[in-house]
Amino acid sequence: MKKYILINAAWLILALGAFLLGRSNPRDTAESKEPIIRKSSGKNSSSRSAYQATASSRLVNSSQPNFASGRQGSTVTVSQFLSERDPLLANRMFAELILSMDASSAGRIFEELKSRRTQGSDEQMGLFLRAWGQLDGTAAMQAVDEFEGDPRRQAGAGIAAISGWASKDPEGAKAYLDTVDSEIARGVLTQGIVSGMASTDPDGATDYVLELDQLQRERVAGADTREERREWLDRGRAYAFDRQLDTIATAQINLGMSNATAWAENLPEGTIKASAFDRVADRFASEDPTAAAEWVRSHADQDYAERAVREVAEELGRENPEAAVRWVTDLPESNQSRAINQSMERWTREDPVAAGNFLQDMAPSRSRDAAVKSYANELDGSDPQMAAEWAGSIADDQMRSETLNGVARSWIRRDPEGARAWLPASGLSSEQQERIVRDSERRQQFRDRFRGGDQEE
Repeated sequence: MKKYILINAAWLILALGAFLLGRSNPRDTAESKEPIIRKSSGKNSSSRSAYQATASSRLVNSSQPNFASGRQGSTVTVSQFLSERDPLLANRMFAELILSMDASSAGRIFEELKSRRTQGSDEQMGLFLRAWGQLDGTAAMQAVDEFEGDPRRQAGAGIAAISGWASKDPEGAKAYLDTVDSEIARGVLTQGIVSGMASTDPDGATDYVLELDQLQRERVAGADTREERREWLDRGRAYAFDRQLDTIATAQINLGMSNATAWAENLPEGTIKASAFDRVADRFASEDPTAAAEWVRSHADQDYAERAVREVAEELGRENPEAAVRWVTDLPESNQSRAINQSMERWTREDPVAAGNFLQDMAPSRSRDAAVKSYANELDGSDPQMAAEWAGSIADDQMRSETLNGVARSWIRRDPEGARAWLPASGLSSEQQERIVRDSERRQQFRDRFRGGDQEE
């Protein structure tokens, strides 16, 4: 499982943009030559007028953004920055450029960067647009709206600009979003708004995501036909609310792990809470596995904690697989089965005798069956006879049959005669035995033909 690294908010915007865009419907992005972010066709003109009526007053009455404070008068130009070959100096010059710009100069700088973008990076353009969005969100989004070229790049630019806007004026950014017709574009830009809000107001970002998620659920529930319900479900996928928790979780963790755990605990139950617990547990376990284990243990009887249990078990197992297995088996059985698999496999590789002794003492349960399955699967390559004996002790009929089938197929590839001698007493049905033997014979025939072809040549 990937680890969530604390990074600068601006860079996070760009990463999230790429993440989201890579999962967009290709028919709406890569195959289309039309911009993803475009002006409203007019059906939402009333909403557009509402935000335009207040945008100017916000800009006039708002204080100068912090990043520009006291930095007016920089002598760095776009040409100087783009011509600098030393990457350290170039980055310093770029930072100076965007830190010293104001709303009146941003448009000119954007046109220069855009005209010479082959010399600049998408990351730098994204950072610039985020800064411009903080200064004048309306102007920044208008520039993105007219941006020509790769739709994916345009969408990434839109995310960067509106995230900067939302970090300073979330209501203005939301009002702009109401003027966007395309559901795909709205989903992309919503990601930017969440990212921007999370950098300054993680709780506000959380409330926003929960509101959108609830609205989507109400739309699906209120659908009159199956087709309408499917349409709303498809639209909802563009927003990926649970994935937006990545950004907010990182921001909450930045405020301290106690803050992050309290935030996750107070979310309403459902996929979003499960996602939040997963993110927080992943990071918590990497920093303090023991403390994370105690936190997750207190929620282990809840469905939303299932993925969090696996995160902690994985981290504990890196250093001490036995401790991970013992920790999992002390949890409520409902969340044991999946978490115990990887820990048992790791323990079996390190000390199969100790792992086997532990299984011997386990009381019959669904979790024991899952652990034995993992144990047998790990042993079948080195000791198929032992693996078969353990597989035969699984209480659940379906799991026992599946595990025995896997052991038999592995065994017959390595030792056909030994496997054939064991099959009649394996407990597998005659049909399963015949299928295993038949598949083995077909593989052997294929290998013989392949070898024969090589010899003829």
